[in-house]
Formats: sequence, structure tokens, C-alpha cells
Amino acid sequence: RRGQLIEAGLEGFGTVGYAHATVKMICAEAGLTERYFYESFANREAFFGAVYDRVVEIIGGLMDEAIEAAPQEPEAKARALIDTYFDKIEADPKFARILLLEVIGVSHELESIYRAAMQLFTDLVRDRLPELLQAAVARKADPEVVAAGLVGAIVHVAMRWVISDYEKSREDMTQGLMEIFRAVAQES
Repeated sequence: RRGQLIEAGLEGFGTVGYAHATVKMICAEAGLTERYFYESFANREAFFGAVYDRVVEIIGGLMDEAIEAAPQEPEAKARALIDTYFDKIEADPKFARILLLEVIGVSHELESIYRAAMQLFTDLVRDRLPELLQAAVARKADPEVVAAGLVGAIVHVAMRWVISDYEKSREDMTQGLMEIFRAVAQES
């Protein structure tokens, strides 16, 4: 039942947003009564946190798999990560809305969940793309800060792309971000 509710939350929050998705609407989408909702979640905010965690788990897993499957060159791994992220948010605008837009500004608790997700993505870049960060580290840059900056670039570019209703091409997004990744990897 929890899984049904989370799937319904992906649909509801992704379609009408956090502010307009009611518990009643989510339960109707899941085909469950509100009793089942409140057995699993304290309130709508806690429920949104669980839906957001699921979205982060999905995108994190996809990016990790893409890096693993990519050729071993750092640029190929970075491209796989970026392509996977943008493929998912382009293919599923509801997913993108939850991941990038709906979580912002709801509450301190959800902001904390968002920051934890950004840390997870930072850890992924730092731990899975260490070769990409070597030149920056050689210049005495903190790899955590550099990885966080790269994640921030991805998230901000993605957010702008979603808000613009995917105005520019997907390749424009990837190419622009790859320039940032290449600049970080470039030796002095």
C-alpha cells in the first residue's frame, strides 16, 4: 500500500504540485482510503518527503549505473552522468517537477531532505569521478567543494531547462555542462 501511495504521489505532485495535491486526491489516485495513508505517513509533508526520497533514489541509481557502464575515461563518465540525468528529466516532466521544483520552499524539513539529496549527488560525483577532480585537487581545491559546484551547475541548468518548458535542446544542456566539467578537469 505504501508503494501504491508513493506512485500516486509521483503522479499527483508531478501533475498539480505540492500546494494543490491533497491527501484525498492522492488516495483516490492510489485506490486507497485515507486510513491507509495515515497508517503510513504523519501528514502530507512527510508523504512528500517519502515521494522525494523515491525520486532521488531512482535518479541516483540511474546515474550510478550509467557511470559504471561508461568507458573508463573521466569525460565519458561525466557525459554518462549528465546524459542520464537529462534523459530522465526530459522523458518524465512530472519526475522533473518533483525533483527540481516542488521541494523548494515548502518547509525546513523538506529543505533538509533536499540538502541531503544534494549531498548524495555530491558524494556520487566526488567518489565516482575522482579522475575528473584530480587537476582541481592538484591546484589545492577541495574535492568536496568542486563536486558540490558541479552538482550545483547540473541542478541549476536542469531547473532552468524545466522552467523554460525545455526551450533549448537537450544537447545544448549537455554540451554546456560538459564545458564546465572539462574546465574543472583541465590541468593548469
